[in-house]
Amino acid sequence: MRVGQLRVEHEGEPYEWRGRFSRRRWVCRCDCGNLTEVREDRLKNHTTRSCGCVRTAVARDRLLRHGGRSGGRVAPEYWAWQALLHRSEGVRVCRRWRAGKGQGFTAFLEDVGSRPSPRHRLTRPDPSRAFGPGNACWQADVPRRGVPRRLVAWRGRQMTLHEAAEKAGVPYARLCKRLERGWPVELALQA
Repeated sequence: MRVGQLRVEHEGEPYEWRGRFSRRRWVCRCDCGNLTEVREDRLKNHTTRSCGCVRTAVARDRLLRHGGRSGGRVAPEYWAWQALLHRSEGVRVCRRWRAGKGQGFTAFLEDVGSRPSPRHRLTRPDPSRAFGPGNACWQADVPRRGVPRRLVAWRGRQMTLHEAAEKAGVPYARLCKRLERGWPVELALQA
């Protein structure tokens, strides 16, 4: 006999309530491999259909937010998807990934897959096209692109603040503070 994911193997010890025999119990093997004892009335009424593994799976799915959030931890793929949707520089994202009620994140995960390692970042092979199924992939050790925050002329060359701070041997944060306070570039870059 089979009920849900349970296959009845043999009769177990009877269920006693307040010292009296109340119900028969059956030993059942679940599809997941666990053995469990179930009261006969619960098998007949189909109220118990597994060893508890289905309830655990349903609860886990309920806790996951769009498949990307569980127990206060957020999957890196979820952060990447959120960053795509909230970028201020006008990067376009396909309609499929912008769908609501978790469907957008699910579609994003189906198309791009899980991030292979923490070194990987989401990139677009063709920057002229929107982020979408054919134009997004995980790449390792990708240098950050974009317009530098500020260029400075130092020793006859134009360079970013990071480059200038590194070449001058001045901590980047200190250089930024000095420039915010109005220091000339040559003086700010002195160690």
